[in-house]
Amino acid sequence: TDPSNKTVSMMSFPRDLLVNVHCPGQPVYSGKINSAYAACGAKGTVQTVSDMIGLPINYLITVNFRGFKQIVNRLGGVWIDVDRRYFNDNAGLSPTFGYAKINLQPGYQLLTGGSALDYVRYRHTDSDLFRVARQQQFVKAMKYQFKHNFSVLKVPKIVGTLTKNIEVAAGRGSGVSGRTILSYAFFAYHLPP
Repeated sequence: TDPSNKTVSMMSFPRDLLVNVHCPGQPVYSGKINSAYAACGAKGTVQTVSDMIGLPINYLITVNFRGFKQIVNRLGGVWIDVDRRYFNDNAGLSPTFGYAKINLQPGYQLLTGGSALDYVRYRHTDSDLFRVARQQQFVKAMKYQFKHNFSVLKVPKIVGTLTKNIEVAAGRGSGVSGRTILSYAFFAYHLPP
């Protein structure tokens, strides 16, 4: 974030990007960026990304799938122009193998929690770069929905959902106050389109 210019920049990394993974107390090794969190936790993930981009990381915010769906639903869904059909039913595969089931038709539509999660996670027939583009499109649409569908009555439910389903880790390993989180939320809300 850049408060002086009232902007937020977003950068996405493909999950299979090879990086130097920094696990606390272990030697640095080469691995996929998505393995940093599982192998090294929040602190190792922050250090891995910070080393890769050459900038300090202030916070790592982890949102679980349940929280993602609930936040989208609390906003009343998110309008997305789905570019094509996204389909997978795992027919004939064992229950322990396969991709998430999805049957999303093309067109401009309101995606609620489960459908929104399927849309941003889908990776069965395209590359991770396409998925990153869908996720960026979704973040923009979610910001628009929040800005234009905001109601004071929704704030307690949204805050409750956030506090139950996100984990915030400071880049230097210290805790993060609720006041800091609220200040970032208000900053994001007041950003120009």
